[in-house]
Amino acid sequence: MLKAQRLLLNLVAVIFLALTLALIVQNLAVQTPVQFFTETLSPVSLGLLLGGCSLLLGGAILLKMWERLLIVGEQKKKASRELERKDVSREEAEEKVKVLESKVQTLEKALSEALKSSQPR
Repeated sequence: MLKAQRLLLNLVAVIFLALTLALIVQNLAVQTPVQFFTETLSPVSLGLLLGGCSLLLGGAILLKMWERLLIVGEQKKKASRELERKDVSREEAEEKVKVLESKVQTLEKALSEALKSSQPR
């Protein structure tokens, strides 16, 4: 399922890229005035404007995806540290149980020896 989703997303990305490139190439000859706040700049190719806007938008999307990947990576690190802590605490608990079992065995031996020695002969 995940492989099919990746394939579909790649296909959609290629289609969008092809459409954007076609739009840019078709409008290279079209000159349009550019207004920057209150200033009107000299006419620029509409294809170049579309290409610049596409690059800016693509960069913004990549930055957002990178941020998301960093967040997911940190969540994975946090989860792995939590698992390590749980493993360490489990191992410590197992060691404590072993120590207590050996103490119980020692006490049982001492009790049985005390009972044997206290019995009348």
